[in-house]
Amino acid sequence: MPATTKTYKSAKTILKEIFTNKTVISALMITLFLLLAFRIGSTLTIPGIKLPANAFNPNDSFAGMLDLLAGGGLSRMSIFAVGVGPYITAQIIVQLLSSDLIPPMARMAKGGERGRRKLEIITRFITLPFCIAQGYAVMALLLNNQQSGSGISIFGHSSIGELSPGQIMTLLMIMVAGTYISIFLGDIITKRGVGNGITLLILAGIVSSVIPNFREAFRTIAGKMDSQNSNYTINLVMATGLYALFFVLILIATIFVNGSTRKIPIQQTGQGLTTDINNLPFLPIKLNAAGVIPVIFASSVMTIPGTIAQFLPQGETKWFIAGDGTGVDGYLTLNTPSGLVLYFVFIVLFSFFYSYIQINPQQLSENFEKSGKFIPGIKTGTDTERHITKVLSRVNWIGGPFLALIAILPYIVAKITSIPSGLALGGTGLIIIVTATMELWNSIKSASTTSGYNITRSRIESKHVEEIDDAQTKVEQLW
Repeated sequence: MPATTKTYKSAKTILKEIFTNKTVISALMITLFLLLAFRIGSTLTIPGIKLPANAFNPNDSFAGMLDLLAGGGLSRMSIFAVGVGPYITAQIIVQLLSSDLIPPMARMAKGGERGRRKLEIITRFITLPFCIAQGYAVMALLLNNQQSGSGISIFGHSSIGELSPGQIMTLLMIMVAGTYISIFLGDIITKRGVGNGITLLILAGIVSSVIPNFREAFRTIAGKMDSQNSNYTINLVMATGLYALFFVLILIATIFVNGSTRKIPIQQTGQGLTTDINNLPFLPIKLNAAGVIPVIFASSVMTIPGTIAQFLPQGETKWFIAGDGTGVDGYLTLNTPSGLVLYFVFIVLFSFFYSYIQINPQQLSENFEKSGKFIPGIKTGTDTERHITKVLSRVNWIGGPFLALIAILPYIVAKITSIPSGLALGGTGLIIIVTATMELWNSIKSASTTSGYNITRSRIESKHVEEIDDAQTKVEQLW
């Protein structure tokens, strides 16, 4: 991570640089086109599945988490019903194994672009069994947890046991294909578009549900009030306004934390040494150094017990994990205190884990030593590594718990107010919206700056070549 100096540009200047840059506009158009294609695919139900408008219970934390990781594809049982959840789970496993647990994989992680490609191939192979398991869990969840007379059916059957092996295989193949298509679209967005493709696919599904969720929240609030009361309209307006106010406050707090940085001053030996404190370069470490990844990873891990439960017969083990299906929640669901504590801990742990992968104090210290940079008052080498690690740890103790608190807030509000957790304030969706949007904006600015630099460099080089050609022509004419 390079040292940063204080440079400011007005919003008008930044927007002008973006919208006058053909390369950035082209990347934005590719991103929007692929996201639109993904959203269209997410609204088309797989042939053979009969699904009413509200097939899934809004209080079902397992279904809600799966739908979030599927980018909204689960709610309509589309080809993207499983989405990128299995791929994210596979990424977690590969990253854990490649962090010195398995030496060959650790060497791949440190082996540059070639090593990363090998790890990516391994990740996609590991994705397959998770995808098959989650696809079956989705079918079981849809049929086993439906209410009587709901009208849900798959190939005319209302029970998972009535489906033939051929029908199950057909649906699993469709869902597996949908997962790998999602990964393919995410890769194209990452390489040819702007931002992280996988995160943007999840973001697209969340954004598409914001307005319907607000509308449903309004109906829920209105349904809990006495319409015969003379102050019904005033009470409804005040309650809705209070709901919107708290939503905005939580949104502002999330934006503030995601935009906050801890600045470590940096000095340069030789001619780069400066005594001007106001223009001193610094190493920015964000309060939320790992971004949105800890929340997505923790959400993916929390779907694993629910997926396993769909394969189990009714009994104590299934009841312990997911409940009995009649309104009694299991200990590993997000509707129980134990499940919320587990989700909270996972987010904090992944915040620490992924932030160290992102920043890597050891490599940063080595880069400082090679380039002649140092932190004032700190020796280069091991001391610099320890100092950056200590700062990163302190920052994570603020950013990690804050992310976790916002993520579990809807379930706490749901317990207090009886509003469904999918409609309550805050939550994983809000964190992803804020963090992914800020990362997307930074990616657009970075692409604009890089492209502008390359264009300027090409113009200077071409002008230099033309000047040399003109000089040679003049010499030839003189002779």
